[in-house]
Amino acid sequence: MQAFLIILVMITTTASLCDEDYSVKKVQTSSDGINTSAFTDGTKRDCECSEKVCARKCCPLGTGYVLEEKKCVPVLDGFNPPVWEEHTLLKGYNATENMYFLIGKMNCTRDKGEIRIPLEPAIDTYHLRTDGELYVDIPSNIPPVIIYKPDKYCIDTFVNEKNETQLNALICFVTKPDNNNYALSSSCMLISCFFILLTVAVYAFLPELRNLHGMVLMAYLLSFFVGFLFFATMQILILRKEISQEECTVLTFIIYFSLLSAFFWLNVMCYDIWWTFSGKRATSGRHGSVMKRFCCYAGYAFGVPTVLTVILGALEFSDLPMQHPLLPKLRLQGCFLYGTSKLIYLYGPIVVLCVANLIFFTLTAIKIAQIKRDTEMLRSKDSSTHDQDRKDTQRMNLSCSRFSLYVKLFAVMGVNWILEVVSSFYPEADFFWQFSDAYNVLVGLIIFIIFVCKKKTFKLIKKRVTGCRKVNTNHNEVNNFHNKIISRWRDGERNASVETFKTLDGVDTRTGSNGIVQL
Repeated sequence: MQAFLIILVMITTTASLCDEDYSVKKVQTSSDGINTSAFTDGTKRDCECSEKVCARKCCPLGTGYVLEEKKCVPVLDGFNPPVWEEHTLLKGYNATENMYFLIGKMNCTRDKGEIRIPLEPAIDTYHLRTDGELYVDIPSNIPPVIIYKPDKYCIDTFVNEKNETQLNALICFVTKPDNNNYALSSSCMLISCFFILLTVAVYAFLPELRNLHGMVLMAYLLSFFVGFLFFATMQILILRKEISQEECTVLTFIIYFSLLSAFFWLNVMCYDIWWTFSGKRATSGRHGSVMKRFCCYAGYAFGVPTVLTVILGALEFSDLPMQHPLLPKLRLQGCFLYGTSKLIYLYGPIVVLCVANLIFFTLTAIKIAQIKRDTEMLRSKDSSTHDQDRKDTQRMNLSCSRFSLYVKLFAVMGVNWILEVVSSFYPEADFFWQFSDAYNVLVGLIIFIIFVCKKKTFKLIKKRVTGCRKVNTNHNEVNNFHNKIISRWRDGERNASVETFKTLDGVDTRTGSNGIVQL
């Protein structure tokens, strides 16, 4: 005989195959081990949900739930909840025939800070989907739409004090969002922003670093800085519950544009270093030529993200049906991109850029190996062009050093976004989120170490500071000399005036008819 009991509210670990929340406890029955998991308490459970879509009913069939008394009572109403395919109600769909209903209230004690609440009015706030998940609409929440799996909800016929019935649901509602993750993540991003801004300040302070390479790097870092700063701001506002859905949407567009711009500038770096070693670049280092190339790079690095951001906004506010895969659903999912939208509009372009960067790096590495091989062959021969060879070698070493910096930067950002992608696929892995947030601190610090903490940079800073002091000293000396000259001139003028008056006293003067003193 097979009996179905209410799912136990406990935390257990399965030995294999299926989760306790999606299985049915079996009592007094034999089993061949197929679709069965053993639990630490010695019970056996059948994995019914591996063969059929599962949903959850609060009470056994033929009974309803009394919320005030928290008990199940017999009801005459049949149980056949409406089922939806995305946002379309399926007419004629029989839920009890096409779904398997797990019996019993869900476990809301697994995650701290969760309670059971009723949804009223039921028909306006939730609907059951064909995959067994409950789609819940809470307009005051960010995101306003939450999707619950069968282990976090139960649906049933609810009976009130007047003995009236209504289809309703209980959900595990998180009374306190995961504030620790938001607080840690925003703090880490702000720390990283400090080091990024410090790196930009060093490059802006040193004229020797304000070449094409330096300007591209500063543009990349500033784009990254803006993205991190606004992302941290958004999380802080969510944490303090001081943000509206409209503000979320605006911040999403700013962050999206900034992060994409950063990756396009990284792509510019990879292209530029490949162009340098390809031998196609002109040797002219004139300021006009450098600025022209930088403007071309800026048009690409800011232009393409602008187009992508406009497309994102146009699709978001378009008349596409809710179930359309290209609809970003920014206003439904809360702040920033989630799920399929994030995969298409953010990870998609980033993956394309990363593949292109790897191609540029590979071609550059091959070219460097070829140049080194040719250089060694020239050194082995007697040549009258040793000076030119030495200059070429120095130029190549400088370019190789820059290539090494770009590879390190690409590796740092690659690890950062691998962590971001993995954490998106496993949102409940708190430890992984904390590790990813901690790495966000290291991103800015590592960038600062790679591009600033070098002997050459320190020497340039020392030279610049010493030069500024000398300029100030010379300026002070010039001012002092100027003041002395003015002082002596004034003293001389005063003395000259006194002598003039003395001379006039000893000379016969007479006044003309016009009143002018005549000598």
